[in-house]
Amino acid sequence: MWLTMERTLQVLLVEDAPFLRYAFGRLLRMQGFDVKEANDGQEALDCLAEFRPHLILTDLMMPVMGGVELIRHIRANPDLDDVPVVAITADATDHAEQAAREAGAVDVITKPIDLTALLDRLKVLVP
Repeated sequence: MWLTMERTLQVLLVEDAPFLRYAFGRLLRMQGFDVKEANDGQEALDCLAEFRPHLILTDLMMPVMGGVELIRHIRANPDLDDVPVVAITADATDHAEQAAREAGAVDVITKPIDLTALLDRLKVLVP
């Protein structure tokens, strides 16, 4: 579990597919994370105005504002530029991963996601 003596670790989950958002959110909550959810990049930015997570998981392909643009906004914000961002995408091309990393993602995970592997990666980013 990712609970510390001082606080529960917080995650912002940004995913436009309701089933995936539910599945990822449930998994993270079962591991002890406090999870806030957003449907797209703009909702995520609205949420980040009042919530500072320890980690952000974002899909790349979303309506309104996609993940790459969201990551750029996060990296341009001095209050959030140190928060790890993990991109999640169904686009397995090198271009998608490169765009996410150039925008500032610390990791890129390709769908379909092995949930155990996802948790293992998060353990490295949020000890």
